[in-house]
Amino acid sequence: LLVRGDEYVKHGFLRRKTIEAYLYRAIEEDLFEVYYQPVYSIREKRFVTAEALSRLHHPGLGPISPEIFIRIAEQNGQINEIGLQQFRKVCRMVQKCPEIMQQMKNIKYNLSPAQLLKKGYVGQLVEIIREHGLEPSFFQFEITETVATEYKEEVYEAVEVFVKDGIGLCMDDFGSGYSSLITLNELPFTTLKIDKSLIDYIEQDKGKKVVRQVINLAHGLDMDVIAEGVETLGQVKLLRKMECDNIQ
Repeated sequence: LLVRGDEYVKHGFLRRKTIEAYLYRAIEEDLFEVYYQPVYSIREKRFVTAEALSRLHHPGLGPISPEIFIRIAEQNGQINEIGLQQFRKVCRMVQKCPEIMQQMKNIKYNLSPAQLLKKGYVGQLVEIIREHGLEPSFFQFEITETVATEYKEEVYEAVEVFVKDGIGLCMDDFGSGYSSLITLNELPFTTLKIDKSLIDYIEQDKGKKVVRQVINLAHGLDMDVIAEGVETLGQVKLLRKMECDNIQ
């Protein structure tokens, strides 16, 4: 057992070191990709927005989980550079495809704690939008429930920039942690994403009641609702009955 444990730790250590080394190359050679996960409007019966997601493929290890390379990038102080690099790609895509502006309501982009803590970072994002001749109001930045409650002051500072430039704010992963309703009330979120962990139980009596109450709460605060991780027709039917706005 001791030998197996040592081998497991050694393997994990070597894998991390390999990923760390590759991150430097990926940044220098711009090897990160952007994938777009569509959001479907139940009411309008069409795709109305999309979430930009960063992906990285290692030639030997294959696809590297975003949870892994983002965590390492945050620990090594690389996440801000990666974030700006990726956001420029998003803006270039929107710039080259003007029809997207006409068909989509917005493009969603995630912000990490490290990015919010970096002074002037959100201002740089706005500058990139303007450099590409785009309207800031076309973008919506996503902040997880945990970040919104644990980094209140930093979030408030970022929100001032967002509101000033007409950028939307989305609370991501609602229901995955111990959310603060005070934060939800104080910050001008325009969209609320219900975490997949709640949607997984929507076909059970208690789960159904919880999701219905979350949707009603969001609508009562004039927020658009997105249900994440919707995978079955039964879930779609229930969400339609609950008047959920969008599914992802």
